[in-house]
Amino acid sequence: MRKIILGLGLMLMAQGAEARSVHTQSIWGGAYTEDQAARGATAYQQNCARCHGANLAGTFEIPPLVGRFVPYWSGSTLDVLVDYISRAMPLGRPGSLSPATNADITAFILKRNGFPAGQKELGMSADEQKTISFDATPNKKRVKAH
Repeated sequence: MRKIILGLGLMLMAQGAEARSVHTQSIWGGAYTEDQAARGATAYQQNCARCHGANLAGTFEIPPLVGRFVPYWSGSTLDVLVDYISRAMPLGRPGSLSPATNADITAFILKRNGFPAGQKELGMSADEQKTISFDATPNKKRVKAH
């Protein structure tokens, strides 16, 4: 009985250590697909271009979504960016877009900022988005401890 309890305790400790360590992929590894970015381009024009401009350059009052946009989000994971978009945008209708539309728009923004497409679409869940690090410069896969 003692061996069973000890074995179960060791298993729970190992699972806890695994839960605290999240494998993250760099955004440079392809966080979206070309098809998703194309859907995002359409959604962007319908919901975002009025303020951020058709070319994502912004205006005097509205920040651009290309160029200086990248360092602002660098060091975070994609869930932070998608969460901000989903809660704060579009102007006058914050939170009105579906999770799929927010992911598609994010894919379009990533494409326009020169991040490469991959084989898998950017997921809609925050848990999945947390596994993708937003790095301003190319990096390899890494492990981030929590």
